Amino acid sequence: MRSSTKLIFALALSVSVAALAAAQAADMATARAVKPAPMVDVPGGDIFGFTSGTDVGKLGDHGIALENSGAYGSRDGRYRGLSQKLELSGTLVENWSFAGSVFGAWTDIRNSSVFADRTSYGFDGASFEIRRRLIERSATNRFAVTLAIEPRWARIDGKSGMQAPAFAAETKLQVDAPIVNGLYWAGNINYAAGRARDPLNLTWSKSSGTSVSSALTYEAVKDEFFMGVEVRYQQSWDSAFFGHLNGQAVFLGPTLAWKMDENVMLNAVLLPQIAGKARGAASPLDLDNFNRANYRVKLAVGF
Repeated sequence: MRSSTKLIFALALSVSVAALAAAQAADMATARAVKPAPMVDVPGGDIFGFTSGTDVGKLGDHGIALENSGAYGSRDGRYRGLSQKLELSGTLVENWSFAGSVFGAWTDIRNSSVFADRTSYGFDGASFEIRRRLIERSATNRFAVTLAIEPRWARIDGKSGMQAPAFAAETKLQVDAPIVNGLYWAGNINYAAGRARDPLNLTWSKSSGTSVSSALTYEAVKDEFFMGVEVRYQQSWDSAFFGHLNGQAVFLGPTLAWKMDENVMLNAVLLPQIAGKARGAASPLDLDNFNRANYRVKLAVGF
């Protein structure tokens, strides 16, 4: 009887161990089956144009960038302007980046009914930007979100090219996500408010501006060449907190980005104004508050 009991116990133990092993194998197979797909990230750097991605760099990253942002076309006379921004940036804390910039401004005005003909270039102040990544991308979340703020001191009036101090701060909400293989999307919502002195009557006034943009870019050559399209909707207001709407405009155009080296990125964008409306004007474009087209060429080098 004891032998039979031992045999039955041994058989039961064998069956139990086999069942447990089978169940464990099944659980592992199920886990493998439902394992999330690997995370696809959005490449760092300026690959979208004026619209910024959410990348703040890795801890210890540093970089220097030269931006040449230009504009041309106005309702009155001929206008051409160029703003140069030299920026030094670094990721000193995880998910935080900091940047300091100095500016130069070139202005060329002809046949204006308000300002004298002028061609000039000068130092145009400085800014400091703080960026904080609020939401990181993961295998289960495609969207990343970054918040930035950039206080700015300027010395030159952008319309006339004359010396006129201005102080402003721009708040930026930036979102991006991978769409499909090699296709990436980014969106920005920006709000800027400031105070400036009129270069002619020397009075101070407040104003604000908003910008909503969306951009798509395609990775035509893996890790090297990107091409896409960007659309921006901008508004100009006559008070620091909105007030009356001075005008609005929509810009649409192509973007290009070339990763020349592991740490070198060249970005270019051209955005002509395709629709707009200025307060009190009948024209289908707003050339009182905005320009006929904006463009930018930016060279960024990491080290």
